[in-house]
Amino acid sequence: MENTLIIRSVSVFIAIWGIATVFLWFRPKIEFFWKLVATMIFLFYLWFFHDEIARNMASFRADWYIATIAFFKELLVLSFVFLFFLWPVVLFVVFYKSDDMGAESLLKLLCVITIVLWIIFAAYVFYDKKIDAFLYEKLKTLIPFTHK
Repeated sequence: MENTLIIRSVSVFIAIWGIATVFLWFRPKIEFFWKLVATMIFLFYLWFFHDEIARNMASFRADWYIATIAFFKELLVLSFVFLFFLWPVVLFVVFYKSDDMGAESLLKLLCVITIVLWIIFAAYVFYDKKIDAFLYEKLKTLIPFTHK
């Protein structure tokens, strides 16, 4: 599982999921049982990915700037892959949506998001060395507390 794409960002997703789980406990009108089940599922994933979370947190503490840039680069790739699974679901939702304007708006939104991600992804593929040089060298000098 070392080479799996999402493994390097699991600590960020777990942190967001943990905050959302805490918010869930403050949500009224949801039965205690379902809050408990959702928390137990979160705790299972926390236990399951414990080694990866610890490794990611150690690399974040060692150099937070590099870890943050790596996360955003991976998030770009993950969102590009996620669109592959999202498009069929959205097309079914658009087909079955009773509100014509809402269906068209959803389709327009996903088209725009997809095209923007394609442009960003293509730009990175063709100009990766220049973008990496900017992110890892030039931008690092402009942000305080990034260079040792």
